Amino acid sequence: MSPLDAIIQWFLGNPIEAIAQIVGIVALLFIVFSYQQKKKTSLILCQLFGAALFGAHYFMMGAYAGFLLNCIAVLRALVFCREGLSKKTGKIWVWILNGLFLVSYALTFLVFNVTPSVPNLIIQALPVIGMCVSTISFNMKNAGQIRALSIVTSAGWLTYNIYYSSIGGTLCESISLISIIIGILRYDIKKKNRK
Repeated sequence: MSPLDAIIQWFLGNPIEAIAQIVGIVALLFIVFSYQQKKKTSLILCQLFGAALFGAHYFMMGAYAGFLLNCIAVLRALVFCREGLSKKTGKIWVWILNGLFLVSYALTFLVFNVTPSVPNLIIQALPVIGMCVSTISFNMKNAGQIRALSIVTSAGWLTYNIYYSSIGGTLCESISLISIIIGILRYDIKKKNRK
């Protein structure tokens, strides 16, 4: 059997998972494309579409924490897309959004009947921690601090994506981690060495 025949056979045998993987890859493209946008609004809108697609992807994959977190990420993108968000209002939204992320953790077990075993408690917590950390970083001015915190976010999501066999999610976080590390080497470590 050729590789193409194997892929077609898998697709026909697992149509929901195959469609979910395709949606995840399209979501990845929106996220990667977002970093090429010149304006903050365009960047966040691309991330909004990426989060919406990743939400659908995770729901189809049965990864319900990822689904809930990405639904909240759509709201987060809408909030931080607004121009002129005051520092005080931004901090209030950080608390509200992080509260929603923590509630989504409980809902994963209570609504979607995910078994609360020790491995599940840990694997479902990783992206929640990542989303809370990244939301805090949205309110920071220092790009170096944002990059450092983004390592925590991407590492948590990468582990979650590998666990759920999410091709788009795994590629997205792998690319993000490489980009973050390059940014740290280019801007943060070079800057320290110059002093």
